[in-house]
Amino acid sequence: MTQNIYERIHETLTWKRILSFNLLLFLILIIPLSVSLSQQSTENRSNASEEAPIVTPPPNYPTGMPKIDRVSTFFGKTGDTVVILGTNFGDYQWASKIFVGNVEAPKESVVRWSNNILEVKIPDGARTGSVWIVSNNRESKWDGSLLLYDVARAAQIGIQKTSNTTGKLYTLNANGVIKGMVELSYTSEPLVFVTDPGIVISSQTQSNDSLGKKMKIVFDSPLAMNSGRTEIAEYSYPGLGSIEIIRAELYDASGKLISIFSDPLSIKVTP
Repeated sequence: MTQNIYERIHETLTWKRILSFNLLLFLILIIPLSVSLSQQSTENRSNASEEAPIVTPPPNYPTGMPKIDRVSTFFGKTGDTVVILGTNFGDYQWASKIFVGNVEAPKESVVRWSNNILEVKIPDGARTGSVWIVSNNRESKWDGSLLLYDVARAAQIGIQKTSNTTGKLYTLNANGVIKGMVELSYTSEPLVFVTDPGIVISSQTQSNDSLGKKMKIVFDSPLAMNSGRTEIAEYSYPGLGSIEIIRAELYDASGKLISIFSDPLSIKVTP
């Protein structure tokens, strides 16, 4: 008996074949779609990662007044790094400013900023002058002056050990100097200075900061110093701990501050 067209279709399209066909069609459509969605998700995550902003901590300035205790070293030239020691600087710079040699140091010159230690490169345009910071609209100024120098023309100041308990404080190439100040850090006391002939100590002051003991000596030279070596004073102490020049100033007859340079090995003695 001859089958008509409807009977042939019915025999051909069994349920199993219909389901298999639908499954194949589903796979053909869903796999490319899944791959496309996966790629879009990966790209979105990548773009989000690339565009993520740098997280900067919100300002949290110290409640106490900032205070600069010391600047090390007290002399240098443009590009040199100086270390500023003190308290209440803040853990981050935020909007705080730092001035070195009477010039504001740009943020790219700041090597390190922490609550007690700042490291900054002496910026272009700096000159012999003050060092200070402004933190949360509160200013702290260092007592001394940062001395910018030309090695060929700068005077030198140094300290030299002569025994375990004694040593000399001296200048070199300090031509024309008639007055000066030197501040030293030390550990053991008493620290006693006896001036050499021709030098007069006008004041001698002991103090302390967050880093330890200090001695400030102001001296006069009735006769202007020459270009050789001038002995300022001999010191004696118990011989415990180091002694270091942390600040110095030399002035000529006109009151001009003289540039100072010194080998770092010449500004500190150890037991």
